Amino acid sequence: MKDEMTFDPALAALVEPEKEQAMEIAPGMTVEEIRAVYFNADALKEPAYRLFQLNSDGHRYYYRFNDAGEPEFYPSVTTLLKQVMPTPPALLDWMIANGKDGSAEKRDLAAAYGTFMHGQFETLIINRRYDFDSVPATLLTYMERENLPEKVFAEWLPKVRKDVLAFAQFIKDWNVKPLAVEIGLYHPKFHYAGCLDLPCVMTDPKTGKSFVAIVDFKSGRKGFYEEHELQLHLYREMWNVHYPEMPVARVFNFSPKDWRKAPTYNLKDQTDSENAKKLPYLLALATIEDEKRDNTLTIVRGVLDLDKGKISDNILNLSLAELIKTKAAEKDAPEQAAKAPEISKEEIEIALKALGISQDAPEPAKKGRKRAVKRAEQTEPINSPSEPEKPVKTEIPGKLPDDGAIDKLPWENEPESAKPAGPAPEQMAEQAAKDNLLNDEIEL
Repeated sequence: MKDEMTFDPALAALVEPEKEQAMEIAPGMTVEEIRAVYFNADALKEPAYRLFQLNSDGHRYYYRFNDAGEPEFYPSVTTLLKQVMPTPPALLDWMIANGKDGSAEKRDLAAAYGTFMHGQFETLIINRRYDFDSVPATLLTYMERENLPEKVFAEWLPKVRKDVLAFAQFIKDWNVKPLAVEIGLYHPKFHYAGCLDLPCVMTDPKTGKSFVAIVDFKSGRKGFYEEHELQLHLYREMWNVHYPEMPVARVFNFSPKDWRKAPTYNLKDQTDSENAKKLPYLLALATIEDEKRDNTLTIVRGVLDLDKGKISDNILNLSLAELIKTKAAEKDAPEQAAKAPEISKEEIEIALKALGISQDAPEPAKKGRKRAVKRAEQTEPINSPSEPEKPVKTEIPGKLPDDGAIDKLPWENEPESAKPAGPAPEQMAEQAAKDNLLNDEIEL
């Protein structure tokens, strides 16, 4: 790994994000290809497959094309966890106290700040230089693009500068060298996908030993919670499947602290998380919940003739995969994609509304880079894979898991460590309600 890192072309995505656009394939539904902001080609080989991200109505899915030309869908890590993790009662109380509009506004502003903060961290870790004098112009450009209220500028400007310094202190303390930044991966066996903030090589300042790690950024100040632990272990399993020659040894959550005279930060080693033992069961439940979702769009079209025609002649049932393939150009997509039925934007809009996907549904905030959205014409391509792979299918147990019902995941065989003392459950629930809703980066 190179010690000196110069400006990387990937920074163009951070400096001019409008040039990389998500494509709106239907009202409230966008697609974009996921490319790592940075990838250390000297240390690793980039994945052969191409991964795409689909955002719709508060849910985030990833997909890739298999060798039959069919898109295979994977729920994101956070969507998966939201499907199976209960909502804390304190969070519900907080939402009731703030009202629907008030809690949504606070959540959205916190998510927007988290997105901006991620981008600044990426600039620093890739370029190893950061111009604090450019922050006002960068922040104003971001606020204008995201239609953010003017009131956040005075609050965010000093905050993001101090947060970047806290991140810089972490990089120095642990001699952090990135392997990739915002890299999208999927798990072939357990059928989920996601973007990893920072796979890297770190050096423990106490022992002097270096190791491969994953660091996940959070903008919350008060601590990390169960979902954060589970996210990291799911990310680690994805990484280790793709890079067994460079397995992740430790996983961390990072967040800045509110400091005054010297930069400080929160860094929690989640490697020996007790909650990770829940993952085999949560994965089984997530698979069941995902299969219950009906992703078929029903479109009523054509001319109805009661004397000569059939009612069924006026019904078109279109799967999500077929919808995607209708937007793929023949020159770029597999041959099978060109056989999908032609449908109009208006027909898609009506069908999506019938599924509860509103045209006015807000697009979920994306961690890291934030891209503008362009509306797709019928000829706009969604690229096919350069090296398609064989389809995979999630293994589902015949019943709810008990001991031995599911193959143990690799992390279950790791030695247990003493569980550190922490705050009382009531305090954690209350703080999780406030912090998770207000400061979650919201990768849906």
